[in-house]
Amino acid sequence: MTEQEKNDVLLAVRAQLSGDLQKDIAMIEEKAKQYEAQEGGKETADALVELAYSILPDEQTAYMKRTLYIGDKRLDHVYADAMALTKAGKTARSLELTGKLYKHILEQFPETEDTRIFSFRNLLESNLYQLLYHPTKKLLKAPFDFTLFIGAHAYNLVEVRRLEEAVTVLQEAIRYNPVNPDPRFELAEVYKLMQQDEKLLETVCETLPICSSGYAIGRCYANLGYYCVNIKDYKSAVAFYYESVMFADHPAIAGELRHIEQLTGHPIIPPTREMINAAFAEHHIYHGPGRELLYTARELAKQAQEGERWEEAVFYLRVVNSLIKDPEAEKALQECRKKLD
Repeated sequence: MTEQEKNDVLLAVRAQLSGDLQKDIAMIEEKAKQYEAQEGGKETADALVELAYSILPDEQTAYMKRTLYIGDKRLDHVYADAMALTKAGKTARSLELTGKLYKHILEQFPETEDTRIFSFRNLLESNLYQLLYHPTKKLLKAPFDFTLFIGAHAYNLVEVRRLEEAVTVLQEAIRYNPVNPDPRFELAEVYKLMQQDEKLLETVCETLPICSSGYAIGRCYANLGYYCVNIKDYKSAVAFYYESVMFADHPAIAGELRHIEQLTGHPIIPPTREMINAAFAEHHIYHGPGRELLYTARELAKQAQEGERWEEAVFYLRVVNSLIKDPEAEKALQECRKKLD
C-alpha cells in the first residue's frame, strides 16, 4: 500500500467519526484489524491505531502511553525489533529488548484480586479456558499477545543457557494463556535440556488436553517417546513414537527409532494397536484429543454455521478434522468452503 493510499484511508476514516467516542474507537479498531490482515497493510493499521489514541481524552491517552509503550515505541514494535535482532543472530541485544518487554508486561498488567488479563487468540481458546478452569475472576483482554511476547524472552534466555530463568518466564507466558500449547512445548524443551524427566512428563500431560491440531498431539507423543527412552522403557517409547506419526509424520521420528535400535541392539518391531494402548495405560496418559476441546470446537462450528459465519465455521471444523476422522465434520467443512467460493 502506497503512502497516498494510506493517507486516503485515514481521511476516509476521519470522515466517518461521529463524535461518539466508544463507537468511533470500535470502528477504528475494526478497520485496523482489516488492514492488519491484508498484505502490506500493517503500516496503515498502525496509523489507524495512532488515530484512535489521538481522539482519546488526555487522561486515557496518558494511561495508554504508560501501559502500551516503552519509551516512544509501542509494545508490538518493541517485539518486532527484538525478533529482527534474533533473526540477525544478535541474541544479546534481542535479550535486552525482550527483558524490558517482559518486565513492562508484568508491571503494567498484573493479576488483581478481582481480575486477570488474558491473551486468548480466538473464541476456541477463551471458551476452552472457561470449560477447563472455571474462572471466578473477571477476565480482561490483553491489548497484544503477551504469551507470544513473553515466550520470545524465554527463547532468548534458553539461547544463553539461563534455563532456570527461562522456566520462570515460560510459566508467566502460560499464565497469560493457559490453553495455548506453544509455551508448554517450549517448557518441555527446557526440561529436556535440564534433564528433568518427571517435569517433562508432567508438562506433556498438561499440554495434551489443549492440543488443537494433529501436529500438536503428535509432538506431545514424540515427547513421551523421548521421556521413555530416558527412563529406559524402550517398548513404550516405540509405541509413543509410532502413535506420534499417526497424527503428524515428522522425519525426526525415524532417527529416534534408529537410536532405540542402537541402544537395545535389536531391530524395531512395529507395535500393534494393543501394544500402543497398553503403553498409554501403563503411564496413565489419556489417549487421543481432549474431550473438552473437541466439544468446544464442535459447538463453535455449529454456532458459526447457524449464524452463516462461514470463515469461523471452517476454522473450527478444521480443528475437529485435524484431531479425529469425522465424516460428518468433513462434509460440513466442504459445504462451508463452498459458501466462501
